[in-house]
Amino acid sequence: MLRDLCCILALSATVGACATYPEESERRFGDSVRHMIEVQTYTPSAEVPPLLGDKAAAVMDAHRTDVTKPEEVSQELLQIQVGN
Repeated sequence: MLRDLCCILALSATVGACATYPEESERRFGDSVRHMIEVQTYTPSAEVPPLLGDKAAAVMDAHRTDVTKPEEVSQELLQIQVGN
């Protein structure tokens, strides 16, 4: 009887320690989405640095040379035998 009571108390203490209030965990829920929307939204008054021809050419050159070339993928025939 005392053993059962101790087990029940230990179990309830364990469950109670893990419980959180939903408002605490959900208080900042969605902050990352709101932040990403904010930083990706165009602001007309913001100064945008120009993309000059030399810079654009260097970017495209780096993109074309640094991207790995996919190798040909060989497909082997898969045989599944059921039974004999």
